[in-house]
Amino acid sequence: MNLYEKLLAITNEIGLVNKNLVVGEGKASYKAVGEADVLKAVKELEIKHKVYSYPYSRRIVDSSILQTEKEYKGEIKRGNQVFLRIETVYRFVNVENTEEYIDVTTYGDGIDTQDKAPGKAMTYSDKYALLKAYKIVTGDDPDQNPSPDNMEIKGTSKTNIVSEAQAKAVYSLMMKKGLDVVPLLQKNYGVSNTSELTVEQFSSIFKKVNSLPDKQE
Repeated sequence: MNLYEKLLAITNEIGLVNKNLVVGEGKASYKAVGEADVLKAVKELEIKHKVYSYPYSRRIVDSSILQTEKEYKGEIKRGNQVFLRIETVYRFVNVENTEEYIDVTTYGDGIDTQDKAPGKAMTYSDKYALLKAYKIVTGDDPDQNPSPDNMEIKGTSKTNIVSEAQAKAVYSLMMKKGLDVVPLLQKNYGVSNTSELTVEQFSSIFKKVNSLPDKQE
C-alpha cells in the first residue's frame, strides 16, 4: 500500500479515544484527551501498517512573560508565567518506502510558572497532529446536543475561539490593570468568560488593555 492507503486503513481501524483526563479543579475543571491515550490508540496500528510518525520540526511563533496576581488567605501573591506557542510539523513516513511521507502542521500553546511551558506546548501540538491526521473521535461532541429553544445568543458567531492559554493570558492582564473583568466582557462582547472570546476579540482586548497603566497598589 502507498502511504495514503495506510493512513486510510489506520483511520478506519482506530477506535474511540475517550476524554479520561481531568484538567483543573472545581467549576473550572474540564475533561480532555490525554497524550498517553492517543499514543496507545495509534501506536499498535502504525506498527501493523508500517507507518512511523514523529515531530519533524518545531518553531516558536510567540512567547511572553505574563505577570499574575492571585489572592490566597487574604494575601496577594504575585508571580510570572511563561507563555509559549509552538508550530510543529509532524511527519508521517511509509516505513516500506521512506521517501514517501506526509507533513501535518499543528500549533500548541503552553503556559506555566516554571519550565514546563515548552513541554506543554509540544505535547499539545503533537497530540492534535495525531487526532486530526487520523480523524480520531474523542467522545463528547457538543454538536450532538441540540440547543434549547429558549436559548439566548449574544454577540457574534464564534467559530474561531481563543485557546486556553490565550484566555488565561488576557484574563491575567485585565486583572493586572485592575479591570472588572466580567462586567466589561458582558457589556462589550456579550460573554462572561475570556475563554468565550474569538481570536480577533482577544487581539483587540489585549492591545487596548496592555496600553493601560497598571493597577495602583
